[in-house]
Amino acid sequence: MTNSLKYGLGALAAIILLFLYNQNSQTTYELNAEVIFNEKIEQISRIKFLDRTETIELVKTDTSWSITGHDSLIVIENKIDNIFNKILKTKREMLITSKEEKWSKFGVTDSLGKHFIAYDSGDNEIAHYIFGNTGQDYQHNYIRKNKSKDVYRTDSNVYFLLNTSSTYWGSVPKEEVVAPIE
Repeated sequence: MTNSLKYGLGALAAIILLFLYNQNSQTTYELNAEVIFNEKIEQISRIKFLDRTETIELVKTDTSWSITGHDSLIVIENKIDNIFNKILKTKREMLITSKEEKWSKFGVTDSLGKHFIAYDSGDNEIAHYIFGNTGQDYQHNYIRKNKSKDVYRTDSNVYFLLNTSSTYWGSVPKEEVVAPIE
């Protein structure tokens, strides 16, 4: 075996070892995303959204939803679907902080954040999350579970879905035009 062949095989073995080491070390950088709501969605019978100034409450009666205090509005079904398909399926990716003094930086204090609260049919709170959207990152939100100090970054932006306007959730029913009888 010539020296150039020995050096070439040694270099190839070193490259393979470096590649394997790099692959092994890269697994430590993977995000472990976890869905924020692991309960059965069917349990939810009432949902409340709160922000700094307004509150809105959606109530489920049998299979239909209504807006508390706004009997004249019909709930827009795709908005309800967004709650179950987007908000509740949001994943928390990585822990940002556990320090209470940094909550305002991420907008997840009780007064700055938008609250999402879900209740079951026995009026028991089954989910209470506070979402924040401060900073320059518009693809993600920050989320804190009520009575928890941990603030996480979410995998998507659902902040705009936490709207407290009644006209966002409902629409005025269209009046049927009855043709006069001639």
